[in-house]
Parts: sequence; C-alpha cells; structure tokens
Amino acid sequence: MKISKVQYKLVFADATEKVLELHLRADNLTPVAWLPARPPEWAALDNHKCSHCPLSSDKHAYCPAALNLAKLVEECNDLDLLDTVKLVVKTADRVVVVSATVQKALGSFIGLLMATSDCPPASYFRPMARFHLPLANEAETIFRAVTVYATAQLLRREKGKEAASDLSGLFDVYADLEIVNTGISARLKTAALDGTIAKSLMEWDVFSGMFPMRAEEVMDKMRPLFSAYLEK
Repeated sequence: MKISKVQYKLVFADATEKVLELHLRADNLTPVAWLPARPPEWAALDNHKCSHCPLSSDKHAYCPAALNLAKLVEECNDLDLLDTVKLVVKTADRVVVVSATVQKALGSFIGLLMATSDCPPASYFRPMARFHLPLANEAETIFRAVTVYATAQLLRREKGKEAASDLSGLFDVYADLEIVNTGISARLKTAALDGTIAKSLMEWDVFSGMFPMRAEEVMDKMRPLFSAYLEK
C-alpha cells in the first residue's frame, strides 16, 4: 500500500516546535494510524448530529469528521491562536515555508483533515486534498473549488449522468459543509473544548456561508483571463 505524507511543523518564537504528520493512502487519501484508539465522547455520531447526515449510529458510532479532528483537539487546543509561527509544510511534491498565525496554520490543516475524513458532505473536497495548497487564500480556494466541481461535471457527463451547467450544486456543497462546521463546533462547546480548534473552525464556517457571493465576485474578476477560450 503506497502512502503519501503531509507534515505541518509549527516553529514558535522560542524555537519550540509542534509537528503534525498525516499519513494518507495514496489511492483514496484515507488517513493511516491517525484516528484515536479511544474516541472521545464528544465525537459520538448522535451528539449534535448534523441535520443532513446520512449515517446511522448502528453502523457508525462516531462522527467521521469529529474523529479526524480528535487528535488535533487533544494536542493543539490550548495553543494561542494569535501566536505567529514559522510554518513548514512538507509533501511529496514540495516544501512550503511561510509565517502565519497558529489559527491560520491549524485552519489549513483542519481543511485537510475534514476533506480526508469519511464525512459524506466533506467527501466532495477530497480532490482538493489531493492537490493540497497550504494557507490558500480566498481566490485560490474558490478557483480550486470551481475547477474541481467543473471536472466532476465532466466526469459525470462521461458516465452518461446529468451534469450541472452552473455553480448552484457547488453552493449546496458549501452550505452542507457549513452545517458540518456548526455541528463540530457545538460538540466542542458542550465538551468545554471551545478553544483554538473551535475558533479555527469559525473561519471555515464564515467562508462557507459567504461562498456563493464571494465565488461570483472572484470568478467575474477572472473572466478576462479566459478570453482565448471565450473568443473562439
């Protein structure tokens, strides 16, 4: 089984380090040896279960997204989210070194954890995880999301399935993700764990809610770059 590795190293001002290393199966990006041996109670599926969750507690005792976040909560929830760190992200393809707040660094890692979990609403983001871009800005995230969605419609068309001609389906994907983020935040709050991880999730929640409006604006600004395609 081929394994790909993503390492996030946070280097603090006093030279101490926090290393987060995620091993993923190369074929389907399933995490290897990452899930907790003893899942926390707050991760139980029926604890603040999302309204649109298709999973049953008979087969899934725990929320897949919560399980993927459990280790991060255990190890990083007490960090000061406003601290500035040197973030070093290593993948098989490249090394990225940037200065970032703890909140931004962990927020980027959270996105990777959500996309590689078995949470059905979050599974739409797995192609983005395959081409993970640490600390992607708003325009980069929107462009990658639209590109993935457009590719998915092409693949559906090739399979003889109905394919979308606008972004309304992508807006629904982000609306569903917003519900997941809210559910995870509620779990953490009731477990008195509403610290750094919950606050880092808030950014995802706000972005998900604003996605339709921001996507339209970003893509409108990018239209001139596609002139060669539009003029034929």
